[in-house]
Amino acid sequence: MSGKGKTALRRVSLCLAGSLCVAVLLIAATLAMPVREWRTGEYWPQPLPSVDPAAMPPAADRIWIDTDAACGAGATTDPDDCLAILALATQSDIIIAGVSSVSGNDELAITERTARELADRIARQTGRMIPVHRGGKEAAAALTGALADGPLTILALGPLSNVASLLETRPDLHANIERIIAVMGRRPGHLFHPSEGNGGGMLLGHGPIFRDFNVAMDPGAVRAVLSAGVPLVLIPYEAAREVEIDAADLRQISLAGPAGRWVADRSRAWLTYWNEDIGRSGFYPFDLLAAAFAIAPQRFDCAAVSAEVGRDDTLSFPFSRARALLVETRVEDTTSETPGVLYCHGLRDASTGLYGLWPEGRRLTASRRK
Repeated sequence: MSGKGKTALRRVSLCLAGSLCVAVLLIAATLAMPVREWRTGEYWPQPLPSVDPAAMPPAADRIWIDTDAACGAGATTDPDDCLAILALATQSDIIIAGVSSVSGNDELAITERTARELADRIARQTGRMIPVHRGGKEAAAALTGALADGPLTILALGPLSNVASLLETRPDLHANIERIIAVMGRRPGHLFHPSEGNGGGMLLGHGPIFRDFNVAMDPGAVRAVLSAGVPLVLIPYEAAREVEIDAADLRQISLAGPAGRWVADRSRAWLTYWNEDIGRSGFYPFDLLAAAFAIAPQRFDCAAVSAEVGRDDTLSFPFSRARALLVETRVEDTTSETPGVLYCHGLRDASTGLYGLWPEGRRLTASRRK
């Protein structure tokens, strides 16, 4: 290459390097901006109208758990599925008809193995046998059989892939689905932002922003569930952020026998992530709130909404443009093709945390979010 060519190439390289530096500085400046809505993810122009507690659905008495449990698989893998299964397994008045695995928090082999390991420890501790089925055809066949035996509440802790497959292939069984409780949904403009303006954690103190994960992993399945018209309850991030599970709570959970110790041990890396990278004293127990609804729905503040899978145009960051289940207040004369759902956005009395989910006087002392 001639001397002139080398000089031109050097100028191009310097220009690119300079542009990259400018871009990095702009991003850093954006992250440092003290914008309240960006930091907290809270901006509600009007409150959601609450459903009368007397009109809330009854507690579940027979339940199927569809889970992407992978607690302990990695430092940033949440343990919430395992906490939810453990809580339900301690409820003597709830029949767990079965558990099915689905990919989500990890690949199917991991989620199936995790569910089986937990079910085995619950069986050895309590004598309660919980059948576990691999996601896909096995899960569909087992869930079909359970529904054929009678009414059933489906607790969907992960993506809705298995549930949607059942709904599409066996519409004759829809009437036996009492309700589907799914961990998903958000109001337009709401950031899933656990740092909540603390000024601690990663990204210059802003912390990470989470997706509407179970929707983003299989948005087609969510559309299929909406179009099926079965009763649907959404337990969103908005509800989970009302309580935190900290180190003291994990010590309390570990007292609930070998299964409790196993779950607590596999929750500590996730707690460390929330302590150090997110900057909170505890983590939000997303799936555990769904189990709590199955046990005591009257404790939740819910609104009748319409729901649609889409992208939230009010959010300006590329990573927040993943698919989400967006909810709006439902009006009586709506002509929407999607059925009404319950969006349970908080606890009626969050000051008591999630007391009562463990038996024999052992109580989860998760505190109200600070």
